[in-house]
Order: sequence, then C-alpha cells, then structure tokens
Amino acid sequence: MALLEQYLKSCVDYHEAPAAGAFSARRRHVDALRRVQACVQEAQKAFLAARGPELVAEHLRLAQQALSEITGDFTSEDLLGEIFSTFCVGK
Repeated sequence: MALLEQYLKSCVDYHEAPAAGAFSARRRHVDALRRVQACVQEAQKAFLAARGPELVAEHLRLAQQALSEITGDFTSEDLLGEIFSTFCVGK
C-alpha cells in the first residue's frame, strides 16, 4: 500500500507541505482509495491462501476499477496492452 500511495502522489505531483497541514481530497476520492485498499488486501489474502488466480485477479480488477474513478477510464484492454507492449512472446 505504501508503494501505491507513493505512486498516486507522484501522479498528481503531490508534495508534503513544509508546515503540518491536512491533505485535501474530494470525499469520493477518499472513498475510492479505501475501496482500492480493501480490494488489494483481499487480493493479497487470496494469493497467500492459494485460492486461485481468478479470485486474485478479480480483486485486483475491482481495485483498478476504483482507481479509474479518480484517474479516468483505464480498461482491462488498456492493462493488457500495457503488459504486452513490453512482454516478448516467443514462437
């Protein structure tokens, strides 16, 4: 979760204020991030319990869907495109 938080902060060019202050976010963004966190935790539990890759993938898909509420549409086809754009499949 710390890496995800760091990545999201870098996406929006967030920098810590020099003085102590509150992080300003829209309520729907906070709610979406809570859903992301819950989905990632469930995916981790499913992975560690060896419940099957389908269940892990579904939890991660739901996390990605919640993130797209903040960042904009990013479909599963977009994700596959990103994966396979750098993945070399031999004959």
